[in-house]
Order: sequence, then C-alpha cells, then structure tokens
Amino acid sequence: MAPEIRADHTEQFLLPPAIEDWVPQDHMVRFIRDFVAALDLPALGFTPRQGDDGRPRYADDLLLGVWLYGYMERIRSHRKLEHACRTHLPLVWLTGMNYPDHNTLWRFWRDHKKAIKNVFRQSVCVAQQLGLVGMVVHALDGSKVAVQTACKHGLHRNTLEKLDAEIEASLTAMEQALQQEAGTQEPANVLPEDFRKLQQRKEVIRQALDLLDREGRKQCLPDEPEARMMHSHGRTRWAYNGQAVVDDRAGIIVAQELTNEAVDYQQLNPMLEQVEEITSGTATYTVADCGYRNAEQEEQAHSRGHTVIMPEHGSEKDDGTPYHRERFTYDEQRDCYVCPHGKDLPYSCTTHEKRGRKVNERVYRCRSYKTCPYRMQCSPARYGRTIRHAHYATQQRRKEHLKDPRKQEALARRKAIVEPVFGWIKENFGFKRFTAKGVEHAKAQWSMLCLVINLKKIYNAWKILKRTGAQRLLGVQTVPMAIA
Repeated sequence: MAPEIRADHTEQFLLPPAIEDWVPQDHMVRFIRDFVAALDLPALGFTPRQGDDGRPRYADDLLLGVWLYGYMERIRSHRKLEHACRTHLPLVWLTGMNYPDHNTLWRFWRDHKKAIKNVFRQSVCVAQQLGLVGMVVHALDGSKVAVQTACKHGLHRNTLEKLDAEIEASLTAMEQALQQEAGTQEPANVLPEDFRKLQQRKEVIRQALDLLDREGRKQCLPDEPEARMMHSHGRTRWAYNGQAVVDDRAGIIVAQELTNEAVDYQQLNPMLEQVEEITSGTATYTVADCGYRNAEQEEQAHSRGHTVIMPEHGSEKDDGTPYHRERFTYDEQRDCYVCPHGKDLPYSCTTHEKRGRKVNERVYRCRSYKTCPYRMQCSPARYGRTIRHAHYATQQRRKEHLKDPRKQEALARRKAIVEPVFGWIKENFGFKRFTAKGVEHAKAQWSMLCLVINLKKIYNAWKILKRTGAQRLLGVQTVPMAIA
C-alpha cells in the first residue's frame, strides 16, 4: 500500500523560498499590485506623511492594495483586514510580510476617502484603454442601502409629540396627587423618584423636538443627520441612495455617486455630467426608468447631445378609450389642448411642487365642463377634465424615442445591464448596509464597491493578456484629476 501524504514540519530547504513564488502568476492579487503600481497616487489625492520623526510609514500603494484586495474578498473591517494580512497568503505576499495593524489601515481610509473616488475614475480610464467600454448603451439606476445606525435610534416628530403629551398628563396627575397629600399631612422635602424620572424623560423629548425644529424635518437620525427615510422593497428605513451608470459592453461602471435624496428625480444630469467628465464622451443611448423623469433635466441633457430613453408612465399609455389624453391635441400657438369634440382646455396655472419635489407642470382645464354632454365619459372630476405637462417638446421626444425599434431594444436591455451591479454589491459582496457612520464614509464605501466591480471585470481581460505575453498590461498613463 502506498504511504499516506502527511506534513513534514521538520523539512528544511537548501535555498529559502522567494516571496514572488507564493502566488500563481495569474492570481488576482498580482493584478491588484500591477493596477496600483500604474497609478500616480499623489496626482489622485494620496498625500504621503511629511517628516522623518517616528517609525517608517507604510507606503500608500501597499495600503491601497490591501484595502482593494480586502473588499474583493468581502473583508471590510480594518481589524479583520489586519488579521487577514497575517493569515491570508495572498495578503502576506502583497505586504511582503510587513503586517500593517488596524490603526494604520483605518487612518489610511480616514485620510483618503475622497481620493478613492479618483481611483474609481482611473479604473474607467483603464477599462477604456483595454476596449471594455463601448459607449453605445449606458443604463442608469439607483439602489437604497441602509445606514450603519439602527433604525430604532431615529426620532419621529409624531411619536415624540404623542409621548410628550402623555408624560405631561402623567406629571399633571402626579402634581395634583402630591398637592392633595400635602393638605392632609406634612409635605416631603424630596420629590418622588417616579416624578423625577418623568421630568428627565420629558426634557430628553423636548431636546429631540428642538433638534427636529432646527433641522426643519419630521424625522431625524441623530447619529447620522445626513441620512433620510427611504422606501425600498416594501419597507421604509434610514438609508442612502447609491447611483450607477453602467456600460453595456462589459458591465463597466462609468459613473457612480451616493446621495441622500430618497428619489432619483434630480439625479439624471449630475450622472450624465460625470460620464462626460470621466469618459470624455457621451453614449449613443442612455436608458433609465420612470424615476428619472424630469422634463427640465431631460431638456438640458438633450441640449448637450445625450439621447435619454425612458419608458412611458402607466397613465400615459394609450388604452384605446375615446377620451384618453392621446386623443387631446396640443396647440402650441394658442397654448391650449383641444378635446376630441373641438373644445379648448386653456392654460390655467403652473404647479411648482408635487409630492415634495419640484415639477413646474403647466395645468390645462376644461372651461365648458358644466354644459358638456360628454363630461362623465371624459372625466368625473368635480371641476372637469385636467391635463398637465411639464415640457411639451420633451414629452413628445420621449414618445418619438419609443417608436424607434433600436431604442426600444436598448430600453428593454436596461435591467440586464444595470441590475447585476446591485446584485453583485448586495448578494455577492454581502453588502446590505454601510459599516461606518456619516455620509463621507458611505460615499467612500460606495466608490470602493464600484471600483472593485470594475477591477473584477478588468481582471478577466488582464488574465487573457497575461497568457498572450503582452507587456505592461496596466502600464497606462494616469490621467491627472482634481480631487473630488
């Protein structure tokens, strides 16, 4: 019988093994080292510590490589990352057995949060030079990610006011009981313990209400005042809204941002501007869902050469009925709508806000609804038929886009292009909530997640080029960028 294989811990090597031989030639950690080595870190906002006092510092490229590989392996805690630098062979290889501690790793993250976004931009530039960005179809979408602080710590005005009234009633009842007791016996010199606790609790509630008054809001999270209540997947929670623009060729994220806006209504132009800034161009088509419908922003995007395609809203789809809004024609010269029976719906007013957001919708109302024999078939509304539009030219342009088969095909592919990004972040990376407090830390984490997704896409191309013997695979020139 052949002997079993066992570890021989007494074995000695004639020549010591080289660190360079510890990981395979096409391992991801080698790709991380090559990518970081190709960057001009000072130009991207990484500022080395000045002075010769104290122990020698860890180089920025080493610490950035550690954080990048850690995020790729779902290691996002600086303490767990310190442990991994001693136990994970690829990180031992990457650090050259230097073992940075958790304080060093945290200080690097704290000091370079904004610079990480510039590294993300460099990943897009590298992907462009490798031919992974097609600039044909870009898909835009957003996803809500819960904040680090638990929801139970949030303050809600209605709840606080109700508690304040209940405590006030309890204090009044206790004061009356104490007064009656004082009339029958000698009064005590010390207030009862329950009375003092209620007074302290009332003071805490008043301070919380004062905070909401200063913020001008109905609810607030004291530990993270930038966070907002957002509705996602059937529940409402404290969260931030992560935005991403994805190219259709290889799934490269060409623009990303994190905002505390609960809706995507104001995000179209900022994301398109970022695409122009990073890629120095515009996609043939940019597809988005109905949440980005904003006539003013769509008009600005059109003026800059963007073709933005969005689906019809449910209320705009022609259902074939004789009094659908598609049967009403708009007369631009007279600025009024004309109904199927030739009656005018003149301009009435402009709605500047709707459901808490700016809309600037022009409202057109029927003036002859009282005598119209078709009133109930047209609209049972108390004041007759009403039609609204924010910008007629933009509205018509949307409809024309949806008549083009190529644009319809691009719109149909939107989910398949952008939704996998959020699936990677939340399921593959297990990132269901931010792990640090504050919007700046959240922005850095979102940038790092998008950067890592891009690097995984680039890594696949890097392996192919590595096998073909291509030289200086990532030795591209770092594009100087202003610190975000």
